[in-house]
This record gives sequence, C-alpha cells and structure tokens, in this order.
Amino acid sequence: MFKFEQNVIQLFDSHNISYEFIGEKHFLSSENLNVSFIPDCSQVEFEINEKLATSNNKTIRLWEDEYLHHQKTVESRILSLLGISQRIYGRETVVKPITQQVLEQFLSINHLNVPIAAKYRYGLYDKSKNGEELVAVAAFSRSCPIQEAGITYKSHELIRYCSLLNTTVVGGLSKLIAFFEKEVKPEHIMTYVDLEWSDGKTYEQLGFKVIANTPKQEFLLSPGVNKRFPSKHILENKSKSVLLSEGWRVINNLGNLKLVKYLK
Repeated sequence: MFKFEQNVIQLFDSHNISYEFIGEKHFLSSENLNVSFIPDCSQVEFEINEKLATSNNKTIRLWEDEYLHHQKTVESRILSLLGISQRIYGRETVVKPITQQVLEQFLSINHLNVPIAAKYRYGLYDKSKNGEELVAVAAFSRSCPIQEAGITYKSHELIRYCSLLNTTVVGGLSKLIAFFEKEVKPEHIMTYVDLEWSDGKTYEQLGFKVIANTPKQEFLLSPGVNKRFPSKHILENKSKSVLLSEGWRVINNLGNLKLVKYLK
C-alpha cells in the first residue's frame, strides 16, 4: 500500500468512517463515498464489480501526484463529500467584489486548479466575523457572444467556485451566482465540472443543464517531482518524444461535464 493511501485511511479512521477495500487493493468503499486510488500515477483502470455498479455512492479518482502537492485541499474535499466540515449558511454571509490578487491568493490555498484571471470576481464574507473572513469565491469571465439554435446569447463562463478549506457554505454558490446575475445580467452562463470529483448535480439543482462531456484532458507528469502540467503548455517548447525520453509521462483525466444556464 502506498503512503498516500495510508494517509487517506488514517483520515477515515480519525473520523470513525468505516470502509472496506473491494476487488483491487487500490479501491476503497465507505458508506457514502468510493475512492479509486491511482498510485504512482499508473492510471490502471479499476474494473467496477457488481456491488459497485449498483452503488449510489459518489466515486472519486485520487491521483498520487495531486494528493502529494495539494494534501490539505484534497483531504478537505474528501471530508466535505463525507459531510464532515464546518457549515456556514449563505444567509450568514455578505457578497463583496474582490480584487484579482485576493482571488488568486484564496484559490492558491483552497483550490486544486491553478489560479486564473477573471473579469468578475466576488467573495462571500462571514457576517459573524464582522464581514472580514472570506469563506468562498466565484470568478466569471467577460462576455462572449455564443450562438445556439439560431439564438445569440451574451455568454459568460463561471470559471471557478471555491470555499474555504474544511468549510461548506450552504447556498453559497447559489448566492454568488444570483449576485452576478443581478449585477451583470448575463443571458447564458456556462461552466465545467471535473468528472473525477463531481457529477454536476449541484449545478443542475441551480438551473444548469448538462449539454456535453468534454474529451479526456492530457497532462505531462514531470520526472522527479511528479507534478502535472497541461500538455499544450509544455509542448510549446519541446516535442512529446523528447519529453518522454527525458522521463516525462503522459496521463489523462476523465474530462469534464459542460453545463449551461439559460437566462434569455
């Protein structure tokens, strides 16, 4: 068993979450969550057996490199999916515009993906902390005309939503989207959810519709430190064959769900 798997097991044990390993030793199943471990980023697919095929549990894929580089964030997300986190209600927060710097600082600590520039940036601040503690952020793109079924929409992308580590803001995403809709009056909001962590149900409950599955995304895993980079960025300077000869490895995630909320 790999060290990062042992750490996740200790996390379950520390919160008295019962679990079992099913089939291959790298697949853990608990009452509420299944975890498919990918040690050494080997990307060996787990064959879903009959018990898991009929399970209503959410199944996440946990890569060793992501765990090693973002341990606190990964553990926070796991605990949130298990229903173990500090809960703050949206009505107990206030929405404020935030700067790009504040957005980047918050995302760098609390989100798995790299911080990104955004045209519209909002934060939720905890009223009980005098409105000074930032507990969630949402970032939206500038408008772009999109035509669907002969209709042209003023479209924006919800690029990021993220809450404070070990914190669930109940109704937080809904409150931030509603604020954006009131301020900017978009006609079309699109977003993507990572299929390795989410099934998109939260967004569907907010009026979004699933319209597509995007292809698997390819990453290059650096030798030594085992850190992933989008292939398109690394291949700008070197060919894939050269990188592979230097010890880089190719990995692919499950892709994303693309969802859209129509407001026109």
